[in-house]
Amino acid sequence: RMACPIFDVGGVLYKIAITGGTALSLLFAFKSKFPSTLFSYHPTLLGIGWLAITPLAIKFLRESKKETKKEAKVEKVKLHGYLNGAAFAACLGGLYAIFKNKENMAAAKKQVAKHLVSPHAQLGAVSTALTFVALLISFYKTYLEKNVGTADYTWRNKLHRIVGMLAYVTAGLAIILIVNGPWGHHNLGKAGKLAVSIVLSLVQSIVVSAYLWG
Repeated sequence: RMACPIFDVGGVLYKIAITGGTALSLLFAFKSKFPSTLFSYHPTLLGIGWLAITPLAIKFLRESKKETKKEAKVEKVKLHGYLNGAAFAACLGGLYAIFKNKENMAAAKKQVAKHLVSPHAQLGAVSTALTFVALLISFYKTYLEKNVGTADYTWRNKLHRIVGMLAYVTAGLAIILIVNGPWGHHNLGKAGKLAVSIVLSLVQSIVVSAYLWG
């Protein structure tokens, strides 16, 4: 795979992506008035998981491939796994918050809650499923493929890479949809929606490019 120094995860461009993603996650927390309501946990935790933690996880994975010493390589692969696990946990928390919030609102009106009816929700579900598959692959390759009870952190798997990146991109699309939907209209305004969409697209483009060519 051809490397491009512009997208090096240790470079200025990737640092901008990490800063931008973290700033967006904080903006979502602020605009949703976290932790004032159950709903506020949804954009806050998903923003932290996908926009702040995931780019860091990818950074350590890319850096591990440049390490010449096995010990250093393994440590960075472990960090990649721990951060991805933390990101997934944050996302599950955010998904539970929106699920429970809808259930509570429907119960208050004596109605049945409707889930996964919007493109935003559907893309979010797809992203979650893809992430779960990527984690299952990594668990199998690390702990089960060779000797059970012996961890292997040096494996490479094309399917894991593809599924993981598809999950990240799908999550970004889901976020862009809600930013340009009713939530964004109410909380960000016309100029804010455009600015957030541009920053989010830039962050995702840099992270994906670094993953592919960094």
